Amino acid sequence: MREGKRGHIAIAKQMANRLYPLALAIALLIGIGFPAVYAILAAEVQMNTATCHAGELAERLGKMAREDVTLWKFQNQKYAAVLDDFLPQKNIMHVRILDESGKALTMFERVEAHGMPIFRPLALSSEAPIVFNRQTIGTVVIETASDRLIFSTLAVFLFFAVVGFGLAVSVYHYPTRVAKGLEGEIGGLIAELESFSYTVSHDLHAPLRHISGYSGVLLEDHGDRLGPDVREMLSRIHGSSERMKEIIDSLLELSRIGRTELKRERVNLGTIARDIADGLKSSGGERQTTFRIQDNVMVEGDPHLLRNVLENLLGNAWKFTAKRNVAVIEFGTVEVDGSKTCFVRDNGAGFDMAYADKLFAPFQRLHSAAEYDGSGIGLATVRRIINHHGGNLWAEGKPGEGAAFYFSL
Repeated sequence: MREGKRGHIAIAKQMANRLYPLALAIALLIGIGFPAVYAILAAEVQMNTATCHAGELAERLGKMAREDVTLWKFQNQKYAAVLDDFLPQKNIMHVRILDESGKALTMFERVEAHGMPIFRPLALSSEAPIVFNRQTIGTVVIETASDRLIFSTLAVFLFFAVVGFGLAVSVYHYPTRVAKGLEGEIGGLIAELESFSYTVSHDLHAPLRHISGYSGVLLEDHGDRLGPDVREMLSRIHGSSERMKEIIDSLLELSRIGRTELKRERVNLGTIARDIADGLKSSGGERQTTFRIQDNVMVEGDPHLLRNVLENLLGNAWKFTAKRNVAVIEFGTVEVDGSKTCFVRDNGAGFDMAYADKLFAPFQRLHSAAEYDGSGIGLATVRRIINHHGGNLWAEGKPGEGAAFYFSL
């Protein structure tokens, strides 16, 4: 159950990491994209307004010019009256009038108190020609204050930044929330499956023990009275029942792992690995096998379960190097992403990385049972133990060149 929870939390974290670019894109789109679009549209509206103001003022000055085209530039009082009527309620901070040569008419310049002086360099300006008799006799230049635009854009930016950040965080943590919501339900299902597996495996033990025992007795006590075909069938029944017992024992061990409380303590994996290697060498007869064991590999974990891990990994290395004239099996540590990672490496049969995902599944074999014996549960047990410790496990290999198994706790 605990392993299932941790597994789904790990999956949720992986999904969250995959969603990180999407969350970042959402934050950037909403937090920066929307305010940028708002600023562009608001600036365009303000520019259009300034253009309308410039056109309106240019039209009024054009009417002044119709009275006397040569003296319109000197009608300061009329111009002042026009501005006094024109400027109120408009966001205009500076008005300039240029003559036909582009020279500013200083007497016609008007600076209003709209806007903050600090934002004067950011003012938006527009212009319109003063037309008389289809000829341009001057130009109106109007600058509109941009402080409102700036402050409103900042307000929009802050609002959408908060919204974007909130949505990004929500997207990033969505898998974790879903996993937590399903944790109880999934945990219950996993517990039921483990209980079912344990019960079925346990209940099969007795009949298999009877089949194995009785077939063995028949072969031993009455084998000479039986025909060759019958003896062959009994031998197969006895052998198959023994193999089935091994598989069931492995399944029981696998189901117990998820139900067992971890007893964490400081464990020297180097000492355990050396002890297992000595046992393998003593049972290997004339095999030429070199073990390279790193000493003082200290970790925190359950010593019984970690011994099970090394027994399976070193046992596999021993099994798959059996056809080597000179076999080499190594146990040690390397640094992976800044953390200590243990490995078991050999120069044995190896495997195709295309099938690496099948290595740790129960009963999935990359080599035939006739070529290499085994229950097909060992690596699944290793994975469950490592998951039970909250660690990581992966493998690398190449056909005919050996394999390496890495795990961290």
